[in-house]
Amino acid sequence: MFTRRTPIIENAPNQIASLEKQLIGGVEQWLLIRGHDRNNPILLWIHGGPGGAQIGFGRQYSSDLEKDFVVVNWDQRGAGLSYAKTISKNSMTIDRMVDDLIEIVQGLCRRFHQQKIYLLGHSWGTILALFAVKRHPELFHGYFAISQVVNMRENERISYEFALRSAKDTSNTKAFSQLSELGPPPWNKLSHDHVHNKWLQKFGGGIFHDGNVMNLLIKPLMRGSEYRFFDIIKWTRGQLFSMNALQKELLELDLLNEVEEIKVPIAFCCGRYDYTAPSELAEGLYKAIQAPDKRWVWFENSAHSPIIEEQDLFVQSIRNTVSEWQSY
Repeated sequence: MFTRRTPIIENAPNQIASLEKQLIGGVEQWLLIRGHDRNNPILLWIHGGPGGAQIGFGRQYSSDLEKDFVVVNWDQRGAGLSYAKTISKNSMTIDRMVDDLIEIVQGLCRRFHQQKIYLLGHSWGTILALFAVKRHPELFHGYFAISQVVNMRENERISYEFALRSAKDTSNTKAFSQLSELGPPPWNKLSHDHVHNKWLQKFGGGIFHDGNVMNLLIKPLMRGSEYRFFDIIKWTRGQLFSMNALQKELLELDLLNEVEEIKVPIAFCCGRYDYTAPSELAEGLYKAIQAPDKRWVWFENSAHSPIIEEQDLFVQSIRNTVSEWQSY
């Protein structure tokens, strides 16, 4: 019978390759911990969504980072392997999940005898990550904000206008008709989001700019050994559960009003074609936020997922930035 596992890292005597369940915030949650040398700095990767868990495919995009870091992937409360019917919808709040994140970081520091770690947030995960570094800067060397989310209402407005404009400019009558019928946000059904996201991906501003979701996400998910077949079903259910539970709070959030300063270095990494989390909003936060060091990195051939779309360039950018942050 196929069991969950993560392969060992060959020719690395001090390697770590562990897929494990931990009790975090009173809920069983899963971590994937991988690195060529367990003494390397820790990089905790906070996935998007809400509910976009990535233990099932993350290893296939982080193998080069594992040479320099102990890379930790976390399936968040209510997502992926950490989804369970017993999880209370009332416990699915931003505040509670930031507490989960901090608990994980403290546990990693104790376990690996390190005082600080690096934090990488993607999309929805950038919200949790930014609040974490604001609350406990002493735990972090620095923060990588990948496709930083700022204000979801403005996010959806800009995204919808882009999709509608693209439909008109390309004379795509089907897209224009469906998007016009949908109307501008806010939308009150996930099916409405589906219509918008379908055309957003078609016009190159979605999860991936040139690639398709099947080849870059679904196939790696099915090829991986960290999820069993029924875990893929759980992964899908966790996305629906997490989005439904967190959508209202997410739509009310504006990080420009929440975070004016952080006391750790921050790097904003954005895809030039990203209209899932439009970069113009992230640029506003970048200009406003105070930090010991802040930098902006464009990924010219990416939309929402430069970590996948321009993997080699992304890894090199992380390495270069960490090297320059050594003085902090």
